[in-house]
Amino acid sequence: MAFNLNSSFFKFWDKLIDLLFLNLIMLVCCIPVITIGPAVTAAYAVLLKMVDDEEGYIYKSYFKYFRSNFKKGMVFGIIFMAAVYALYIEWQFVTKMDDVNFILIVIAILSTAIVIAALLYVFPLTARYENTVINTIKNSFHISVYFFAQTIFILLIVALEIALFMWNKWLMLAGILVGPMIVIYTIAAMGKKIFLKIEKDNPCPHVNEDK
Repeated sequence: MAFNLNSSFFKFWDKLIDLLFLNLIMLVCCIPVITIGPAVTAAYAVLLKMVDDEEGYIYKSYFKYFRSNFKKGMVFGIIFMAAVYALYIEWQFVTKMDDVNFILIVIAILSTAIVIAALLYVFPLTARYENTVINTIKNSFHISVYFFAQTIFILLIVALEIALFMWNKWLMLAGILVGPMIVIYTIAAMGKKIFLKIEKDNPCPHVNEDK
């Protein structure tokens, strides 16, 4: 019985194995904590290529992007962690209040929405384009607002993926092994469609050419 190595089945498992090892490499590169930004940015750079089967040698490419995006990725990593920690403190304060304060709840919801909008596309934008830190954050926010429906859809898919991986201990294990890379792949795949649309129909003045 002959096996077609170009079949959809084998391509799926080949890509899943690539995601598994890429996830492992990224997690190892994240261990110093300060390198989370460059590690995530490099993963986005590889997966933006993988979406259209253009990734080439994955592991060699990963470390190439890790080095080339190190400084800017580190800045975004620090901004991201600081923003997430600030939101955590804010929601801890809101949820532990004795009396419900709707104003503070609204402020917490709005600040969470602003942080998500400003940072959701930051890493894929950094992986795909050369730009300043401020302009990248602005572009992420503008894309989130202009492509609001697509952004909400991305967030819903990511939320479903996270919920699935937290369903039981076996899925939690799968989530550790490949979960972060599947989430990143989801954002990269859907985000690239938005980027291509912007490049074709409405070029952003602050976005330069593809790396």
